[in-house]
Amino acid sequence: MEALQNLSLGLIQALQSLSPTLDSSMKFFTFLGRVEFYLLIIPLIYWTIDCTLGIRALLLLISIDMVGSALKLLFHQPRPYWIGPVKALSQETSYGIPSTHASDSLPFWGYVAYRLRSAWLWIIAMVMVVFIGLSRIYLGVHFLHDVVFGWMIGGTLLWVFVRSEQAIATWMNKQELLGQIGIGFALSLVMILVGQLIKVTLSGMPDPEVWRAYSAQARTPTYVFTLAGTLFGAISGYALMKRYAHFDVAGQRAQRIGRYVLGIIGVGVIYFGLDVVFKLMAADETALGYVLRYVRSCSVALWVTFAAPWAFLRVKLAELAG
Repeated sequence: MEALQNLSLGLIQALQSLSPTLDSSMKFFTFLGRVEFYLLIIPLIYWTIDCTLGIRALLLLISIDMVGSALKLLFHQPRPYWIGPVKALSQETSYGIPSTHASDSLPFWGYVAYRLRSAWLWIIAMVMVVFIGLSRIYLGVHFLHDVVFGWMIGGTLLWVFVRSEQAIATWMNKQELLGQIGIGFALSLVMILVGQLIKVTLSGMPDPEVWRAYSAQARTPTYVFTLAGTLFGAISGYALMKRYAHFDVAGQRAQRIGRYVLGIIGVGVIYFGLDVVFKLMAADETALGYVLRYVRSCSVALWVTFAAPWAFLRVKLAELAG
């Protein structure tokens, strides 16, 4: 591992010789792999292009992010700027390998391009994946092997997802509404349990003193509660939408724009509003803080998948699906 790290440190130094010229561009591509960007793009797909594509892309993203984040903890390896003579052009508190920017972006963009079957979208997807990965190296927050390993994980899970999605969807559609909601809740609890097991496994494995200060927050379980809440909200919200607010994504351009504007305002109010309110109620690293994080993430997902479509139908921004 040390040999790979030293090789990457030289590459990072070479890339950072172009700093600050490329700083803004690389930070832009890094943003395209962050949660905030997916909060913008997934609703756009779900509300205006294809709700089935939107929900499946979201579930794929949740799954791969859980795997990538869990592997970060299990490997608990440093980031380049924690140990080497490179610039910290971005700050991260989690561990390094694998790069979840890389592992998330490849299956997300690959799946969207695969389902929409557009040549230009395939080109956009490849550019996105490559430059998101490159940005993480340039900014000094990932080694080359972190990014490559992330791509390998993402590609593998994308293949598994594509092979199994129809069978899973068929099985879920056979369940009653309460059964689907129950399955979503049970899966979210499994995610939380896995996260706690990983935390216990690492309890006797301290980080090296030389970079321990950088990883002081790396073992927080908050990511698990975020993903678990999003999973429950997405599965239950989609089931509720199909029953009570099954909308047609087609419509005039003004209707689609109106949907997106109204919907994103709701996302912002819930995501940022609940963050402010809940922080007044409990600190993040407390039992209540974890529960509130779950509730916040679940609420955002429920709005995107069910409450927003219900509102669209009420204000005539969408019609019932035929």
